[in-house]
Amino acid sequence: MVGAGIAAAVVAVISGTDITVSTFVWTFVGQAAGSFVVLIYLSRTRGTGSLATDFGFELLLKHWWGLPAGAVLQIAAAVVTAPLVQLLFPEGPPEQGVVTITEGSKSTVDAILIITAVGLLAPVVEEIIFRGMLLARLMRSMSMWWAIIAQAAVFAGIHLVDPSAIAALPGLFLIGVALGYAAIRSGSLSLPIFLHAGVNLTAALLLIYGGDLLTRLEEMTGVEPAESVIRLLF
Repeated sequence: MVGAGIAAAVVAVISGTDITVSTFVWTFVGQAAGSFVVLIYLSRTRGTGSLATDFGFELLLKHWWGLPAGAVLQIAAAVVTAPLVQLLFPEGPPEQGVVTITEGSKSTVDAILIITAVGLLAPVVEEIIFRGMLLARLMRSMSMWWAIIAQAAVFAGIHLVDPSAIAALPGLFLIGVALGYAAIRSGSLSLPIFLHAGVNLTAALLLIYGGDLLTRLEEMTGVEPAESVIRLLF
């Protein structure tokens, strides 16, 4: 949060206070930088000094299939949670600020910035924090499934920094459970990072380019709020 605040203040001084794609991306970069500073500090003072050893951070090309699997996970979570979202928000769920910003991206540069921040940077940072650090710590004091459930609840709940994310919580929780299980079964963060990237890239690409595709998805599934749910699941 401190990193995001500093980055947002710098961007506001340079380009004004209007919320644009560039503002969002640089603010997120600041947040990611702050997270990495803390992680590196903890690794050097409490661990071995290696993010790979202390948090399981690595990227292995053999887990490339996590990208399409993450896309399937994104759509499955949207379809499964759609009836609950429709019940809780009969007039339509609120949308996260990042969703509104992503939909407003018009240029190729904007699309590249969004995809880089949401589809590449976010999965790495969030997996190190939630699966590499939090889940690993919880596994020392509770059973595997309770640890998976607890970290998934925290992962979903932290998104309430934007209160409009409340409708996305059920889907985020399911995705958090899947990512936690993948981290434990694979023994590193490589697979969950690829899965998480697949989840986020699917949402970003659909929001930027997929209006017609979303309509077809709703027709195929017969689930009316599928579009609005997918818009929420970052």
